[in-house]
Amino acid sequence: MQEMSKLEEAILYYSRNPVDFVEDIIKARPDENQRAILRSVESEPMTSVRSGHGIGKSAVESWAIIWFLCTRPFPKVPCTAPTQHQLFDLLWAEAAKWLRNSPALGRELVWTKEKIYMRGHPEEWFAVARTATNPDALQGFHAEHLLFIIDEASGVKDIVFEPILGSLSTGGAKLLMCGNPTRLTGFFYNSHHKSRASYNALHVDGRTSVRVDQDFVNKIIEMFGIDSDVFRVRVAGEFPKSLADSFIVMEWAEKAAKRMVESSGERLSLGVDVARYGDDSSVVYPVFDQNRSGEPEVYCHNDTMELAGNVILALKKYVSESPATMEFKVKVDCDGLGVGVYDRLKEQEDDILKQMQAIREEMAEQDREESNAAGITLDIIECHFGGAGGKLDDGDPVEFENSTGIMWGMVRKLLKDGTLSIWNDDKLIAQLSNRKYTVNSKGKIELEKKADMKKRGLSSPDIADALALALYNPVTEYIWY
Repeated sequence: MQEMSKLEEAILYYSRNPVDFVEDIIKARPDENQRAILRSVESEPMTSVRSGHGIGKSAVESWAIIWFLCTRPFPKVPCTAPTQHQLFDLLWAEAAKWLRNSPALGRELVWTKEKIYMRGHPEEWFAVARTATNPDALQGFHAEHLLFIIDEASGVKDIVFEPILGSLSTGGAKLLMCGNPTRLTGFFYNSHHKSRASYNALHVDGRTSVRVDQDFVNKIIEMFGIDSDVFRVRVAGEFPKSLADSFIVMEWAEKAAKRMVESSGERLSLGVDVARYGDDSSVVYPVFDQNRSGEPEVYCHNDTMELAGNVILALKKYVSESPATMEFKVKVDCDGLGVGVYDRLKEQEDDILKQMQAIREEMAEQDREESNAAGITLDIIECHFGGAGGKLDDGDPVEFENSTGIMWGMVRKLLKDGTLSIWNDDKLIAQLSNRKYTVNSKGKIELEKKADMKKRGLSSPDIADALALALYNPVTEYIWY
């Protein structure tokens, strides 16, 4: 009985002191920000944490799960996140790590792919993972001791939160939600604004966290600036501004239009943006060696066969005017009508190459020089603006939502670095600098859609898109030409 009394005493103590539980039982060392979150979960019914990236949210959430399961009788801990990756690969895996580190906890708590439960009580004493893609993810949970964990809460739809409100009306029910503050609307946003009085709303600036690498902070500042939404959301843990940022600074584009760039001219990429609508233009944009632009050709029509013919004429022109160029790549926007242009060019690829070689042989014969025609290569490449996203470089701190962002991201990088010349054209400069971006609910950079640009009275950025295509090579490793 004496040992049981000590156990009960210890459980009662740790139920009120989660920081000590994490240090003594889980054997982790929470920093000051994580301590504040743990204390809030114990003392407040609802805790909402907005923060920058990398402050240890998944760790503190996993500690809260384990602490709650070990210090309450027959608790239930429903957990959710916007994506399976966030929920299972990060949060659930984090909980598994800490359970594995403590043999004592491992003997009492059983971890499975979707549930953590007290041994012998899988149906009554558990934490469960449910992705927020299902509107009913958090419905039907009832217990005297209930803790809801919402990870990356800014990306969770409001309909998923609705069942929580009813459950929280009972005593002993708690809510912890954490996330990068990516959206200016919704349940999570309201918890830090109009509904703030109902929450203990905490803010963690990444610059105050010992867990955030200063190189990460510096890279964000270098890439996007300290006043950008990327910095606000990913580092400072602040909600984005009410107005979206311009993705490319006009000054960078203006300087690139006046820049003289040295290049060998050995490689030429033609970006072919195909008009989708009557008032859009089709554009063929040439870039040598990834750094020197030629004059783009703009066609006010969307006849695919005629545009394919214009691309062939452009190739013949450059093979005759640029004898140093040996590698030719044609990168066609294959969304919408563009697939017709691509199919026609791909069908004729071998014949086009033979015509280009014949031009070079004739030039060599006229100049009484040895022909280099046999060394010419031609690749017709299919591209998609709506393709998969990712990073420009493995070391980058942020991802792009889709391939549009990656394409424009490369243009932005080269303009910012001062290594790209563009055609000196006011329309191109305006197109590059007028497109906005946001940080979406997944923390990824997402460029303004063309339909939204048109609502602002802007034309489709056809010339800029063609430039982006010329700089893009759609392979998994993102090799750039």
